Amino acid sequence: MAKPLNSSQRRSGSYITKYDEWMNSPAYRDLKPTARCLLDEFQRIYRPTRNGQLCIGTRKAADLCNVSENTAGNAFHELVEHGFIVLTKGELWMERKTREWRLTIEPTNNREPTDEWKHWAAGNPVATLPRKNPTLNLRQNCLKNRGRLPQKQGQSDSAA
Repeated sequence: MAKPLNSSQRRSGSYITKYDEWMNSPAYRDLKPTARCLLDEFQRIYRPTRNGQLCIGTRKAADLCNVSENTAGNAFHELVEHGFIVLTKGELWMERKTREWRLTIEPTNNREPTDEWKHWAAGNPVATLPRKNPTLNLRQNCLKNRGRLPQKQGQSDSAA
């Protein structure tokens, strides 16, 4: 039998718990490795009083998971579709505030976990996030900021 660790042998810091119930679920098994890594990062910053206010942006997720920003963005979409995280507050780009998320596998405000991942089935996502269209965003920003669309090369203001 192993001896119990004394205080000088214990590791400092916190730990995360993974339960067989959700790790053996079809929803978890269908996740790509990047989404699993991002889920671990969410669990790492989780605190019972902060669930629903967990902030990891796409750039930060890309750095933490050592992937591109597009791959990190896809991991967020995958976790939402599989029911492991829920968006609680959207981003405010102009105020440099990132989205806030809630882990459905952890308790929130002294309530039991909602476990949306149990409702996931292949081809039937629990929820979806809207995908951004970069071209549409560029046009909307140009209309908002300048009152006109960007012109193609070779066109002048008088031709418009």
